[in-house]
Amino acid sequence: MTRAVHARSRASRRDNGPVPKHFPPLLLPLILVTLTGHMALSGGRVSGSLYALSSGSSELVVGLFMATFSVLPALAAMSIGRWVDRMGALPVMRLGVLAVLLGATVPVLWLGVPALFVMAVLIGFGFNAMSVAGQHSVGAMAHGRSAEQRLRNFGWYALGHSASSALGPFISGLLIDHAGFRIAFASMAVFSCMACWLVFRKLASLPAARPVAAAAADARPAAWHDLLAASELRRVYYVSMALSCCWDLFIVMLPVLGTRLGFSASIIGTVFSLFAVGTFVSRALMPWLSSRLREWQIMRAAMAMIALVFMVLPWANAAGVFMLLGFVFGSAIGFSQPNMLSLLHAAAPAGRGGEALGLRSLIGNGSSVLVPIAFGLAVAPLGVAPLLWSGAALISSALPAAHRGVRQHSH
Repeated sequence: MTRAVHARSRASRRDNGPVPKHFPPLLLPLILVTLTGHMALSGGRVSGSLYALSSGSSELVVGLFMATFSVLPALAAMSIGRWVDRMGALPVMRLGVLAVLLGATVPVLWLGVPALFVMAVLIGFGFNAMSVAGQHSVGAMAHGRSAEQRLRNFGWYALGHSASSALGPFISGLLIDHAGFRIAFASMAVFSCMACWLVFRKLASLPAARPVAAAAADARPAAWHDLLAASELRRVYYVSMALSCCWDLFIVMLPVLGTRLGFSASIIGTVFSLFAVGTFVSRALMPWLSSRLREWQIMRAAMAMIALVFMVLPWANAAGVFMLLGFVFGSAIGFSQPNMLSLLHAAAPAGRGGEALGLRSLIGNGSSVLVPIAFGLAVAPLGVAPLLWSGAALISSALPAAHRGVRQHSH
């Protein structure tokens, strides 16, 4: 069936000529909502972890703090996906952005390590709801269009996430060094206010749930395991799990290792930002790549880049080398995410797009809970190198699945 679909797609391209580079009118507001909303998460992670370390907290506490961003999203991911299928994206996005704003305000009013955990719970849940609703909306914009157009939309959409991933840590690091932690947290609250304004004023025309999808969501039992019955979805979810674990390992490692090496908050923030610049550059190239390579081909190359970075990282002891590897790693992540979302949207059963995204969110947030805790427990007795090599082994184990995807989609 999959081969027939791709054969029809190729035939359609031959018959109808090049696919038009359509830019949906609501895509730009969605990009800006992701950018401003994610600033609270990307900046909060860096500011919170550095504040905890400066307060004398252990590396295990930092790992627990980073994991807290993903505890509630992991528990609620499937429910959020079903809410999107039943109610549409807009109500879920409004709930999420309000939770992000509330979480970003907490450390401004009450600065302390306990407040960081409250912030992490609220921002983590809120941005996850925004993300699932936004991804579902972007996929729906390409309904009736080609796979190439769908990948273009996801590539453009991901630019907002990349930009905020670069700006959040960079701004936080500068403000911490020159104005203090409270001002750094306050800046994240300001960006959350911008996200609220965009959601409530610029996205009011987001389409409601389609009646067929809503009826199917209400009728089916709350079971997720049948999503894994399709081999293509199993392949997508396994690769997504490996990517999520490697991404989380890289993110939680940087503040700890940077502090051990004596880097300032500005330097650590810059390393995070260069990682994000790499994701931005690669996602900016996605519209160009989408007309030349298929999703699984790009995924396979990105995974090989990640494995190489993790193999080299243990020998990188200078800030400049970390910055370069951070950029390369970010580029690989940037290539992988839009393609992963495009593959997932294409493989999801009719009327279950939100739920399929919810299961992916559960996998990703489950990784974001377990990996930082495991890192916090293992880094003292084992050191950083064995953990990075474990990451290289994990992503390498997913390469055969990506290769099978390339072979299957090439026929």
